[in-house]
Amino acid sequence: MVRSIVKTSAIIAGSAMLASTLATGAFAVEQIGDVEDFSKKVVVEGNPNVNIVVGSNANAGDVISAAEITAKVGNLLYTEQSADVGSAKLNVRAFAKSDDYNLVGNKEVTLATKDDNALFVAAADGDYADLMANTAYFGDDTDLDAKDGAVSLGRLSTLAEVKDTDPFDWFDNDDDAYEFLMGRVTKENNDKWAVNENELSYAVLSFKDDNTTFKGLDFLCPGKEIPFLGENYIIMSTSGSKDVVVLGKEVYQGVIKEGDTYAVNGLEVKVDSVLVSNAGTTNEEYKIKLQILKDGKVIAEKFDNAPTNLMAGGIGVRMFKAWKDIGNDYGFVELVVTDNLKCMPLGEEYIPDWETYVVIEEGNKLVYTDDIVKGVPNRGIALKYVGDDHDSLSSGKEIDILKYASMNFDDDDDKANTMNVLFEMDTTKDLDLTVGSKGTVLNSEIALEGIEGTGTKLTGLKAPLAVLDEEISLESADKNLIVVGGPVVNALSKELKSMGKINLTEESQATLAVVNGVANGNDVLVVAGGNTKTTNEAAKAFVELL
Repeated sequence: MVRSIVKTSAIIAGSAMLASTLATGAFAVEQIGDVEDFSKKVVVEGNPNVNIVVGSNANAGDVISAAEITAKVGNLLYTEQSADVGSAKLNVRAFAKSDDYNLVGNKEVTLATKDDNALFVAAADGDYADLMANTAYFGDDTDLDAKDGAVSLGRLSTLAEVKDTDPFDWFDNDDDAYEFLMGRVTKENNDKWAVNENELSYAVLSFKDDNTTFKGLDFLCPGKEIPFLGENYIIMSTSGSKDVVVLGKEVYQGVIKEGDTYAVNGLEVKVDSVLVSNAGTTNEEYKIKLQILKDGKVIAEKFDNAPTNLMAGGIGVRMFKAWKDIGNDYGFVELVVTDNLKCMPLGEEYIPDWETYVVIEEGNKLVYTDDIVKGVPNRGIALKYVGDDHDSLSSGKEIDILKYASMNFDDDDDKANTMNVLFEMDTTKDLDLTVGSKGTVLNSEIALEGIEGTGTKLTGLKAPLAVLDEEISLESADKNLIVVGGPVVNALSKELKSMGKINLTEESQATLAVVNGVANGNDVLVVAGGNTKTTNEAAKAFVELL
C-alpha cells in the first residue's frame, strides 16, 4: 500500500510531537507521534500487545470503531509467509552403530570369572575413543576405572563434535570438543552380564586442536561452544558459587551500541551504558550496565566488568569485552545472546537417573566433581547414570542412555560363542531454520535453501481485550493502549488532555495521536476526532495502517 505523508509543523499542547497528515483513499487523518511504529507493536510474537479502551459514555459509533480495530488486530494473528522469507521445523533422524566387542571371545581384556569387568568407550572421533580406552585415566569417583582393562568401540558417527570451541575468537584457539559414551560391564556368570549404578556415562571433553593425547585435554569455560546431546550450545556460566553449569543456544553474536537493544523471544537486551575509567592508560577498565526488558520494563540488570553474564526470562547474555569510539561518545559491547537455556546444578539429576558433573584433571586422572573451584580448569561436562543396576543382561537387551543412545547386547544367534556389546544411536532432533540459515544437529550441518510454495500459519485467536474507561487506568495498564474517542466520551482521553498530552476539541479532524510511556510505562494511541464521524474515520485509517 502506498501512503502519502504530508509533513506539517504543528506543535500540539506545547509538546514537541511532530504532526502529519495521512491520506487514504477516502479521508485524511492527522497523525501525532510515530503512529506507524505503534502499529508495528500491536501484535508481538503472535499475541496482541494492546488493550482497546472505549468510553463508558461512548455512543454506538465509537463502539463500532473499536470493534473494527479489534477485528483487524485479530486478523493479524493469522500470518501468511512467502517461501523466500519463511521458516521451517525440520525433524532430523540419525542411526548408527559403533564397533562391537565379543565379551565371550576375550581378545583384548579377560572377562573369565564372576565380577571381572572392563570399560567400553565410543566417541565422535575414533582416535579419541582409542585414547580414552585406558582405565588409568579415570579416577575411582567416575566408576569407570574397570579392573580388567578397557576397549575402544571406535567412532559412533552420529555422536556430535565441535571442531572449534572458540567460534567468536574470544580465546585465540581452535580447540575441539567431542561426545563420548562410556560403560563398565561386569561378568555375572557364563552368559549374563551387568552394568551397575554409576557405571555408565555420557561426557563432553575438550582437547587442543587435533591433539589426541591425554596431555592434550584443554579447558571449557563460558563463551565456548560445545556439543551437548546432539546439538551445539554456548557455555553461559560455570558458577562456583552455585556449582551450576548453564548452556544456551546461540541466537545472536555481535556488537550492540550503547543505548541500543536486540529483540529476542518477546524480550529486549539493552546495553544501557558503558563507562570507562583510566581511559587511555594500561589500567583502562570498562564497566557495562546491561538490562533485559519485557514490555519496556527491566526484569533483570547487571552493572559489572566484562566478561560477565546476565540471564532472565529464558534468555542469556554473555558479554566479552567493551570499548568506546574515538570521540568517547558511545560505548560498544561484544556479546552473544542465547535462548533455550539448560541450567544444570552439579550433583543433581539433569533428567531422572542422570546426574550432572564437571570433569577435572587430578594426578593425570579424570575426576567427576560437583564442586567448581576457581582456578581449576574444567575439562568437560559429564552425565552419570545413577539409576537401578542393570543385571542379568543377555542377548537383545539394551540400556537407554539419556534417550539419546543405548548400550546393546547381541549374541548373533550364537549364544555359546558370542555376546557382543556395542553402542547404538537411533534418535531424532527438531531443528528450526529460516530460509538461508543453517544449523548443526546430530553431527550434521543442515541448510534451508528455500521452501516450495506459500503457506498460511494459523494460531489460536487471542483477540485484544476491549475494556471500558472505568475498568482501567493509565497507572494500571500492563500493555499499550488504544483509546477510542475524545475527551467528551472517554475518561482516559480526558485525562491525557488535562495532562497536556493531546489537544482534541469538537472541531478536531480525524486524529491518531501517540503518547509514549504515559500508561505505566506503556504507550497510548488515541483514536479520535471532534465527533463520531471523524472518530470512525480515524479508526478506519488506523485499520488501514495495520
